[in-house]
Amino acid sequence: MPTLSLTVLPAKALKGGKNKVRIAVAHNSQTRYIVTDVVIDSPREWKNGQIVKRDDAAYLNTKLRTKLNEVQHAIDEVPYPECLSCAELIEASARAHAAVSHTLRSAFEEMMSVSTAKQSSIDLYRSNFRSISRFLSPDMPVSQFTPLVARKYIKQRNDLAHATIQEHVTLLSRIMKHCQQNGYTDFRFNPVTGCLKYSPSVRQSWLTPDQVRTVRDFPFRYKRSLKFRDLFMLSYYLGGMNIVDMIKIDFRGSHLKYKRTKTERAQKVNPFVEFDIPDEARPIIEKYIQPDGKLKIFGKVGYKSWFMSAMGMVARDEVGLPQMTYYSARKSFAQHAFQLGISESVIDYILGHSLNSGRASTIYAYIKVTPAMATAAIRKVADFIATNENFD
Repeated sequence: MPTLSLTVLPAKALKGGKNKVRIAVAHNSQTRYIVTDVVIDSPREWKNGQIVKRDDAAYLNTKLRTKLNEVQHAIDEVPYPECLSCAELIEASARAHAAVSHTLRSAFEEMMSVSTAKQSSIDLYRSNFRSISRFLSPDMPVSQFTPLVARKYIKQRNDLAHATIQEHVTLLSRIMKHCQQNGYTDFRFNPVTGCLKYSPSVRQSWLTPDQVRTVRDFPFRYKRSLKFRDLFMLSYYLGGMNIVDMIKIDFRGSHLKYKRTKTERAQKVNPFVEFDIPDEARPIIEKYIQPDGKLKIFGKVGYKSWFMSAMGMVARDEVGLPQMTYYSARKSFAQHAFQLGISESVIDYILGHSLNSGRASTIYAYIKVTPAMATAAIRKVADFIATNENFD
């Protein structure tokens, strides 16, 4: 069995003759030392494993004894210590101690330090964690985070929109999963699992074919409304393209090949979205295209989501379609393509979705969507919206 003791090594003296108190770990005929933060002014203040001749000797000795007990407890948690060298034992006990001492904050920071997410996503995680920390102590040991704690948190935050609560719960679940994977907890299951009992309704913001035609042909009076209509219809004609992708793309030529920004780091069967630009989109592109092929839409300030929303509100009020947003173009394209009998896999390809795990993704081990299929699908939707037909 390992034996522990407190000691001072004169050979390791600091500048000025001061010494750090160390914990000596003797195991398998080897001795290794763990440095503490307790410092004495000279070896004369150390006798028989205790600090002497100091006004704060009693306090420091209590502190050292507590530290010694912590190390002993951590070593006791290491399985099969007799199979480890002294150095391996100390390393294993340090990991065990870290598991015991991890808090929500330290686990979150550790998770962020190794995250490969985009900076915008990390900024969102930090914002959500700050909001969570106003109701849950960030210094709570992760070992004390139970399903009851998660449910109480959800109940406390009933003033928030469901989507926001979902973001918070997802972040807490990721923190707990990180702790499980690294052995910081002995949870049999993720304590957040199943705590959010209800799910949000799907945002049904898609427009009927007639409503899309109304947007296309409506005599808008305001410049903001006209610009919004152009962007809305361009997105629709380009397979529901997001605005953040639209402002990055070089539109010179008749063919598009791009990576969707939102899922560029996610696993996908087809990393690129690729298709021919339909003729209906070309007049809108020519209206805004610059010499470098990119669209000049938002000026020097660049894209701002609030400005896009403001344009949408003005256009929505003019045309009288309260459910219309810019996102409606993407939703409408997908819905219309589906109702026209276009394969879900082709719609997935055009929308640039990531490869989801589970049964839905197994089909992609056998098939491959091609740019020609995407072009044909977009052409079919554009031809349909050019008619006066509707769905039953």
